[in-house]
Amino acid sequence: MKHNTKSTTPSMNEWRNVIPALTPWGKNRVKPEETVKHVLIMPGIGYTVDRPLLYWASQALAAEGWYVDRLALTLTEDVEFPEMISCMERVIDVWKAKSVARATIAAQHASDNRDTDDAQDSAADAGSNASVDSGVSSLTPDSAPKLLVVTKSLSTLSFPHAAREGLHVALLTPVLNPPPFDVHKSVIPAPLPGAERAPKPLICAGTADPYFDDAKAHLLTERVCTYPDANHSIEVPGDWSRSIDYLKDVTGRIVEYSRTI
Repeated sequence: MKHNTKSTTPSMNEWRNVIPALTPWGKNRVKPEETVKHVLIMPGIGYTVDRPLLYWASQALAAEGWYVDRLALTLTEDVEFPEMISCMERVIDVWKAKSVARATIAAQHASDNRDTDDAQDSAADAGSNASVDSGVSSLTPDSAPKLLVVTKSLSTLSFPHAAREGLHVALLTPVLNPPPFDVHKSVIPAPLPGAERAPKPLICAGTADPYFDDAKAHLLTERVCTYPDANHSIEVPGDWSRSIDYLKDVTGRIVEYSRTI
């Protein structure tokens, strides 16, 4: 099945040192207007959407019927964290609007099909009082848009904005302690102010990750999965077997989380 893989870039000239490219995944199994389930995969610095954690998240979610969009960031040497965060927040806004519109079309198509089936059933049962106004059944919990954002490292810093937008977010190796190379000391606030009604995120991180803080993570959500001895890539240096086990577990946790939406 071939899909349009043309990238969309929100306001190319809006940022001086970062260029975003929002691209449909070439391995999607459904068309965007065929599903209410849409996911955005966001990268880290140097950890692209083709690296293991994000690649297999894409594979697994596509198999679950999600339509996958992926973000790539081209950065200059002069880029600073506030500019990158601003860019990612804008990407989320553009993606959310587009995905809601597509999911709404999918829901309407599903509703039209149900109404057609109901009308045929009613016509076949002439003695029944089962005739129902077709407009009443147009929206069900299963037809509402389901939106998920999967973030890694740098892109987890967009979580406060995503939470304000009411989005479910998977935070892989979230930045809860500031990177030494960031003069702005950017971190995810924990607890997150004003997030009482926001969906709780999923957090996955290694215990040897210097940017992770377990206590802060639990201030954000009860869904915290930690991996002993794993680094900022959720890998254990020198232990490929445990690294693969962790990769499989993280992927499964993301799928499990997606089923709660």
